[in-house]
Amino acid sequence: DDVINVAGHRLGTKEIESAALLVPEVVEAAVVPVADPVKGKVPDLYVALKLGLAPSTEIADRVSASVVSEIGAIARPRRVIVVPDMPKTRSGKIMRRVLAAISNRQDPGDVSTLANPEVVDRIKELAK
Repeated sequence: DDVINVAGHRLGTKEIESAALLVPEVVEAAVVPVADPVKGKVPDLYVALKLGLAPSTEIADRVSASVVSEIGAIARPRRVIVVPDMPKTRSGKIMRRVLAAISNRQDPGDVSTLANPEVVDRIKELAK
C-alpha cells in the first residue's frame, strides 16, 4: 500500500479512497501526494461519478467531509477533482503516476499505452 506522509502523519491511500467511495455518487477514487511547503505532502483526491451524474461542488464537499469523518482532519484532501474517467491501463488499473504528475504540475510522460489517453488532457484542464 502507498502511504502519504502529511505533517508527520502516515496516511494510507487506500483508506482515503475507501472513505471517498462511501459517498453514493462516487464509483472510483484515486488519491495522490502533492508537494506542500508546510506539510511536506498533502493528498489530492480524484473521483469519478456514476454515469449520468454532473460534477458539483456539493458532491466534492461531501467527499471531503467523508474523508474527514472516517480518518480525521489531517487527511482532508487539498482538492477533490471530479473527473469524467480515470486514466487506466488496458487491464483497468488506474494510473496514479499520471494523476500525481498532473497534480504536481509535471509532465505525465508517455500516455499512449493507456486504454483512454484522451482523458489525460481533460483531467489537466479540470485540475488547473
